[in-house]
Amino acid sequence: MKVADEHDLEQALIKARGKQVRRLGGILLERGLIDETTLRAALDTHRAQPHLQLGRWLVEHRHITREQLEDALCEQLGIPRVDLAGFVAKPEVAGLIPYEMCLRLNVLPLARHRSVLMAATATPTDEELLANLRFHTGLNVEPVLAPPHQISSAINRSYKSLAIGGEEGMDTLLTTDEDRDLRRDQEIESQASSRPVVRLVNTVILQAISRGASDIHFMPRENDLAVMFRIDGAIQRVRLVDKAQLAAVVARIKILGRMNIAEKRLPQDGHARVRVSGKAVDLRISVMPTYTGESVVVRILNKAHGLKRLEEIGFSERDDRIVRTLIQRPQGMILVTGPTGSGKSTTLYSLLQEVRRAEPHILTVEEPVEYDMEGVEQIQVNAGIGYTFARALRNILRHDPDVIMVGEIRDLETAEIATKAALTGHMVLSTLHTNDAPSAVTRLVDMGVEPYLVSSTVMGVLAQRLVRVICTHCRVAHEPEALVRQVMGVGDEPFWTGTGCDRCDYTGFHGRAMAYELLVADRNMATRIAQGITTEALRELAVEGGMRSLTRHGLHLARTGVTTLEEAFRVRLEDLDDVKKVVDAGY
Repeated sequence: MKVADEHDLEQALIKARGKQVRRLGGILLERGLIDETTLRAALDTHRAQPHLQLGRWLVEHRHITREQLEDALCEQLGIPRVDLAGFVAKPEVAGLIPYEMCLRLNVLPLARHRSVLMAATATPTDEELLANLRFHTGLNVEPVLAPPHQISSAINRSYKSLAIGGEEGMDTLLTTDEDRDLRRDQEIESQASSRPVVRLVNTVILQAISRGASDIHFMPRENDLAVMFRIDGAIQRVRLVDKAQLAAVVARIKILGRMNIAEKRLPQDGHARVRVSGKAVDLRISVMPTYTGESVVVRILNKAHGLKRLEEIGFSERDDRIVRTLIQRPQGMILVTGPTGSGKSTTLYSLLQEVRRAEPHILTVEEPVEYDMEGVEQIQVNAGIGYTFARALRNILRHDPDVIMVGEIRDLETAEIATKAALTGHMVLSTLHTNDAPSAVTRLVDMGVEPYLVSSTVMGVLAQRLVRVICTHCRVAHEPEALVRQVMGVGDEPFWTGTGCDRCDYTGFHGRAMAYELLVADRNMATRIAQGITTEALRELAVEGGMRSLTRHGLHLARTGVTTLEEAFRVRLEDLDDVKKVVDAGY
């Protein structure tokens, strides 16, 4: 039953309580989900192992699904199953349980009637959870069943509303005449440690982590402070904060990142680590002075979401075999290219995780170290003290590594050391900032690396971009713009988009996929590289050898309904043909 307010909740409870309480086994038999033989086997197991619940045994042995068990439990216990799509708890109700606790337990307070609190949970039979809620609130708890993903979305909606309200002490701190006092560092530090500011910053960070954001932007404007999340590569504004809070909020973030709160004229970088549901999440913080005030960006490095297995990256079956073959070689170089935010680091860490299975000696040189990996020795460079990529590489070559991962090849010295390491018995993984795969090869030559070194070491180059994935729960047919069809060279083919729903936070997208091109340097290509070859000629040679261009792969993802044609259009590799198509079409 879909609930929009407390009246709907009350009706759902009345309806559920009106049902006759019966045994779980009888309900499942009546619904035809199990037979007498299965029920007897489940009961015998329960008698022998009283701690093992009958429903759990049936789900584990795949006699029923978890959803079927939940429906039966609702009938047995006389509690409703509710649909929370679009539901927002009232601020006075949401305030009964802290945001952090709701996230940790995945529970949401829905309504209060005198001494009874109605709360949504995916585990209404969890007595420990109910006891925890009763102890914290001092109220009797009436559980209702809701899907876990709906509870998470409703939590974010409800606590976003609470935090923005302004009447709850979140956005009313430091107003009018107090603005003048913000210039005094001691008072700013005091305000930064006050409960409302701490609560505001903590809530924003926890909400960003729970929604899967990669970055948090605190962007000062003329009259307010905009808080934005980058989710699936797109910026979304989540709230506006009184401009008078800017100094205190920035100071609080500086304290978290162990930065100098008195320094407001120069950029600063910091690092913090928080724990959410018992798991560590690293925060990389950048503070930048701007005309309207100090701007802050917090990069969220969540190992639970950031580290992926190689099979989760998104390679085709053919390319997956090629990549696995390449990384099993004892020496050579594999490059990953693309702009900032294209997922290069994620791909490199996935390759490292696969290489690590053979238990080689792995050393990485990074700036900064984004994810700590067990069994890998990771080194962070520090240009401020002269510890550069090149210097670190020279040192680690004497440290007997089998595999070396270089965060980025930026200059000739780093490039020469990396290629020579690949030539002398080491597997080298690294990144370059080029638009496509062929350009990475010619870029090394342009930097000053001898062509024979490049041809002898570079085994493969992966160029990639990230496209947003259409939400599968609200995907519908879609007619792209004529210009997009024209440039992408498609006719009246069907394409799709997302309309927005509770599962995708009403964005139409959920997650991202990789569009890529994989260049493999075979013997013929290596010979041509050593002789000297242009980027265009190298691309033609790679396509002849079976490489599917990044633009073609993006179009494939759109045609198969993974992403929209507009997303494929956005990440395509532009060339003069694109311009010609637009001119010829009269746009």
